[in-house]
Amino acid sequence: MDPKYIAIGGLVLNVIGVAVVWRFGWPQPELATGVALGLEDGTPYGPNRETVADHDRRVVRHRVLYRRASGFGLCLLLAGFCVQVIALLV
Repeated sequence: MDPKYIAIGGLVLNVIGVAVVWRFGWPQPELATGVALGLEDGTPYGPNRETVADHDRRVVRHRVLYRRASGFGLCLLLAGFCVQVIALLV
């Protein structure tokens, strides 16, 4: 296989990785300040009257999704880099 096509494959992986990381971002520390109002898990709130427990489950699912997606984007970036190095060595 021509090294030029291998390098192109690495660049495509990098572009996809950057798009994934751009969409989902890197995991960030929680930097919020202030005191939040403490509500119990069964307390309904908001316009759709979801409970605090429902909200917490939704937030945890989103946090897991974003962390996995950003890790996947980083893996794509590293794979693209490795493929380009292989193309140079071939």
